[in-house]
Amino acid sequence: MAYNQFRYTVQLNMENRRCVVVGGGSVALRKTKSLLEAGAAVTVIAPEILPEITALQSTFPALTLCRRDYETGDIRHAFLVIAATDNRKVNAAIAREAKERQCLLNVADDPDAGNFTVAGTYDNGSLHFSAATGGNPRFTHLLLEDLRQQYGDNMAAFAAFLDEQRETVKHRLPAPRARQEFWRTTLTNQLLQLVKEGRLQQAKEIIIDAVNRIGAEP
Repeated sequence: MAYNQFRYTVQLNMENRRCVVVGGGSVALRKTKSLLEAGAAVTVIAPEILPEITALQSTFPALTLCRRDYETGDIRHAFLVIAATDNRKVNAAIAREAKERQCLLNVADDPDAGNFTVAGTYDNGSLHFSAATGGNPRFTHLLLEDLRQQYGDNMAAFAAFLDEQRETVKHRLPAPRARQEFWRTTLTNQLLQLVKEGRLQQAKEIIIDAVNRIGAEP
């Protein structure tokens, strides 16, 4: 059966997971920051490390810096490995060891040499969107910009509001099936359209009215 690589999309719980980023440049900075923000414990290995990476230590105590070249054994016990040096031979050596140790592996300059890639993302509050285009950075960037325009601050505020209302609904409708039915009939495409049009308060009032009616109707 023919298949395309990197088509199985997942979200990983990275809390306290040991990760190793080999490289100290701009790519390593981007990868390291996203891993730390996900809760991972990250070790960065490179003879030269950008000051911006070093500065992350003030916010993320789980960041360890090793100012030296990569050595075999550096990724022992690592859950996830990023090969982000500017030396293809070094990246290839990292890839070989990572595969031997069955680590999750991303190779910055040769995605096919790894076993996962990272999609482009747009985050706004509790909203998280990902876009993957098979290796076309410009197309990915354009898609993410389109998502920002369509689902901006109003939609993020609406998502946060819904999180608050879910707790009230959960209290008033203990049965999961009843809650599913409530949200199926209440949260509609029409409401999302109101939010997109800038009518956030109107959308909120419709939800509040529906929540207040729970238990009041025969």
